[in-house]
Amino acid sequence: MSAAESAHRTLGPAVAGSWYPANPRGLASQVDEMLAEASAPAAPPGNVLALIEPHAGFQYSGQVAAHGFRAVAGGDFTRVLLIGPSHYARFRGAVVPDADEYRTPLGGVALEREVLRALAALPEFTIGNEPFRPEHCLEAEIPFLQRTLSPGWRLLPVLLGGGTSGPTAERVARALEPLLGPSTLVVVSSDFTHFGPRFGYVPFRVDVPEKLRELDMGAVRRIEQRDVEGFEAYLSKTGATVCGRDAIDVLLRMLPAHATCALAAYDTSGRITGEWDHSVSYAALVFRSGAEG
Repeated sequence: MSAAESAHRTLGPAVAGSWYPANPRGLASQVDEMLAEASAPAAPPGNVLALIEPHAGFQYSGQVAAHGFRAVAGGDFTRVLLIGPSHYARFRGAVVPDADEYRTPLGGVALEREVLRALAALPEFTIGNEPFRPEHCLEAEIPFLQRTLSPGWRLLPVLLGGGTSGPTAERVARALEPLLGPSTLVVVSSDFTHFGPRFGYVPFRVDVPEKLRELDMGAVRRIEQRDVEGFEAYLSKTGATVCGRDAIDVLLRMLPAHATCALAAYDTSGRITGEWDHSVSYAALVFRSGAEG
């Protein structure tokens, strides 16, 4: 296999050295330290089905992410279905890659190629690597998965285009639903409110920290209630700039009726930097089966 062919079969890393350390030892140390500092989230009975995790640079969202990933530390999953919003490519519906592995400085994670090919044959899905090459939202989750899960799992990366909501989200959810099971972990990658002129969203100018939290918690409450229509209506009413809204929409539609959800951690870049003229919010949520076993 030529170098060009080998590169074609491999995704990532796109943001190593900028969003997180490029040095394997430094990256492993940073992730492990954040996991050690994270308190284990309050655990209702039952196994973890899914996580919603942020995807900013680790200095901003890493500690919030660690609180969510602590819930699956040592988890013996064979498959991770990783869903996130496309930040660079425009399309409608879902796209899956034509590749063999997704790499970070910690090594490569094998992809479930047969399942990806089967998904690509469905009406709401297409196949291609280009949307994945510059994308950070999926890559940001993989080092945490590499440091928390027991070895042997394979990855199913899925990117959603803008406007994949309503009936389109329902069809994507129905296509992904058969992949659920006790050996599958679903991870949805999403930051929450992007506030400030640079994001084109300034719904208030005073009491920004308090109002941002109130705005984000309105979305979180509807996610915890698994109210997909209420979640969509809330974002439409407030204009809250949740970049992974469609991925969350798909998740809420595909989870079983008995699933429970709880917020594990929340923070903002504004609190971290002290600069409130712009801020991005981060939340980690854990979904469980609602019953032991």
